[in-house]
Amino acid sequence: MNMKIDFYQEVQVVPDAKNSKYVGRKGVVLGISEEDGVIYGYAVILHDKENTVYFEKDDLVPTGVVFKREDFY
Repeated sequence: MNMKIDFYQEVQVVPDAKNSKYVGRKGVVLGISEEDGVIYGYAVILHDKENTVYFEKDDLVPTGVVFKREDFY
């Protein structure tokens, strides 16, 4: 994946994700690991979890759904 996923975008975990126990699951980006313009990964709150899970950038694809900040805070 070459494009940056924005905060509050819904994402899905890809089939070949390094953290295979979450494959196919959907969640929303609440954190972005980025330094000097390089994206390393994302903190995602999965829809049925209360805590975020870290995923490397290539482990996620956006679904096209965007939530509002108010949905989480």
